[in-house]
Amino acid sequence: MNKNLIFTLMAMTILWSCSNSNLASGDKTATDSTLCQFSNIDIDKLFSYIDDDGDTLYFDNSFSAFWPQVINGKPCPNLQQALLRAMTDSAELNQLDMVTDFLLNPGNYTDYDAKKFTPVNSVKDDGKLSTSEVDVIMQSMTDRLVLYHLGTSSYMAGGAHGIYANNYVTYDLMTEKAVAMDDVIADTTLLRNVTYKAIKQAYDYDKDDLFIPDNGLLPLPRDFYLEGSVFHAVYQVYEIASYAQGAIDAPIYPHMLKPEEMKRLYTPYGMELLDLTE
Repeated sequence: MNKNLIFTLMAMTILWSCSNSNLASGDKTATDSTLCQFSNIDIDKLFSYIDDDGDTLYFDNSFSAFWPQVINGKPCPNLQQALLRAMTDSAELNQLDMVTDFLLNPGNYTDYDAKKFTPVNSVKDDGKLSTSEVDVIMQSMTDRLVLYHLGTSSYMAGGAHGIYANNYVTYDLMTEKAVAMDDVIADTTLLRNVTYKAIKQAYDYDKDDLFIPDNGLLPLPRDFYLEGSVFHAVYQVYEIASYAQGAIDAPIYPHMLKPEEMKRLYTPYGMELLDLTE
């Protein structure tokens, strides 16, 4: 499906969601289209770089985003910054124009310090082309939470295969902050045990199928997201399994926990966000 069509349909859905959310609370301005504003951003830049051996390398960097500007009638700078941190893994890149600058001048934010990347229009026939792509898409929105999915992929010329990652930002509209794992999880030991159970159920993997340290403990997930009453523990490619097994998304459903385990696993705030309070 055409990407612009996807963005258009998503925008219509979000506007409907925002309007209904405010209508439910009696807001007479709920039909105002300015309650939610998003920008479609598409940037594709080609660069060349001369390495230490004098070879010319080429890099094709693509960035697309369904970018939040206003949600429920309010600017959302904290969400923007959370998305940028998730994309770049750098808290310094906290402005939208810096994303553009990053793509136009990637040498400013890489380990390459000898020569800058040079914008070019084409790749020579014998050129080695590496590619990278970032897609920032809003996955869902409720009265309380906005969930963004950030898909990244890259391929270095000459590599056996590319690499990809699925990162997430769960944003609390009430606190106007991105939700951290520590905000939701109270007992990390129980999280390890329940996550392994979730992996077993979802993928039928035993511990021999996973990269488990010598201490026998399943590594804690570095990423997660909340969807309804389900906590998703997310492991990237190579994090706990082989490339062939891919990324692992382990959903922890409420029925997998005893009532006392649920209260141990989640903080009161986490229980609230997952709508698990009595």
